[in-house]
Amino acid sequence: MNLFSKCAAQRLFIPKLIPHIDSMIYIDTDTLFLGPADELWEVFALFNSSQISAMALEDDNPNVSWYPRFAKHPFYGKYGLNSGVMLMNLTRMRDFGWTDYVTPIMLKWKLNIPWGDQDIINIIFHYHERAVYILSCRYNYRSDQCMYGDACLDATEHGVFILHGSRRIFHNNKQPAFQAIYQAIEEYEIGMDPMKLLLKIDKYFSSSSPSNCGNLKEAFIKVPLATLQNHYAKPKR
Repeated sequence: MNLFSKCAAQRLFIPKLIPHIDSMIYIDTDTLFLGPADELWEVFALFNSSQISAMALEDDNPNVSWYPRFAKHPFYGKYGLNSGVMLMNLTRMRDFGWTDYVTPIMLKWKLNIPWGDQDIINIIFHYHERAVYILSCRYNYRSDQCMYGDACLDATEHGVFILHGSRRIFHNNKQPAFQAIYQAIEEYEIGMDPMKLLLKIDKYFSSSSPSNCGNLKEAFIKVPLATLQNHYAKPKR
């Protein structure tokens, strides 16, 4: 229960907890969709036959990424995975025997996994690299992607799609750009003119103190601008 944040490890057992569900998208509670979730759902169709899940890298810079610098356990690839946004093909995960790996790994590495469930996921995919599809950083955009400069070119070109406020970045004063988006969305009420949301985002961005993330304003507003201007219809389900 207390491996990381309380009950966060429950996610590791989802394939067995909801055996009637084929696939799902797991997101941390500190994430904001800036575009329609349908686009992320379409990534499942890109999986090859061996892939059971999709996640973004923790980072793609060895000087910034936590795993190559500090990890005392195996992790995925060169940089590790961030599990804040995780596409889960639960049918394939059950066939893979996912939950059978979890407890033995926890017992073996419990003194060396500070990020709890994310570290366990990294250990599993360290030994099964072909089982994971790598998401673009724009689908799990964290302050690491901009605090030292532009480290997510896909987000710069196509816009940030999911904003991840890890390390309480929405609620402290370390990254004003992240706070600007969060504050505008928090103040928005369903039914209001959605263009007012864009005006608030622009207002809060303009009034925030200068920062490397703030210099990438266009990347932050590109997706919500396109989403609200296109007036996406409600999906048929």
